[in-house]
Amino acid sequence: MQHPSHPSVLLTAILVTTALHAQHDDVNKMAEMLAREETSLTVGRVRYDLVGMDHPNIEDPTTIFLRVARRTAEGWSVHVYTGEGGHLVMAGTFSDEALTVAEGTFTFHHPNGEVESTGLFRNGVKSGVWKRFDPQGKALADRVYDPTALPPDHMLECWSTLSCKP
Repeated sequence: MQHPSHPSVLLTAILVTTALHAQHDDVNKMAEMLAREETSLTVGRVRYDLVGMDHPNIEDPTTIFLRVARRTAEGWSVHVYTGEGGHLVMAGTFSDEALTVAEGTFTFHHPNGEVESTGLFRNGVKSGVWKRFDPQGKALADRVYDPTALPPDHMLECWSTLSCKP
């Protein structure tokens, strides 16, 4: 077996492997929660919640998503996975424990895993240039968001609307 010639290649491989392992563990928690008919679970500093677009039905995985919130120095790192297949839908950070104020870089994914959009949230609203892509990964026209043009009480719930469109 050949070893990577550059330390950054090895570090990248370790980070990717660790991320995939964490995603697998998260999705396994969803299966446990469904089996026990639980909608919320806390393990250490990680919160697992089954959430849905409107009314999640724990008997139908296509209506639910798993939201995983981990406490970090920056706030709450959140990943949302589909109930069927455990595919990553959204990744981003919220500044509050209630997960209502999005802050920082967010990435949304198409059902096939390709990135759908990525950009910044500032104090709960989209801000600046958002890169968008079609399901095959081809770049679409960027969208530019001016947070000063939105009403002050405008709040987006990314985990429920998936693409956070105002």
